[in-house]
Amino acid sequence: MKVGDLVKHFLTEQIGVILAFGHHNGLPIRVLWTTQGDSLFSPPLRSVGNKEWCAGDQLEVLTTA
Repeated sequence: MKVGDLVKHFLTEQIGVILAFGHHNGLPIRVLWTTQGDSLFSPPLRSVGNKEWCAGDQLEVLTTA
């Protein structure tokens, strides 16, 4: 995975773009979500254009930059 890769969240099926790598609360990857995801807990899970720190094992790479 690298900055600019298109990724999908394994649970919500949201599509996003990797913005950066670092560490925030133990999560190493910053993602800009471009779609809303489905949630069993509260709809909608996140809004379009929201940035979030994620773990690498939560993401599936769809395309590489």
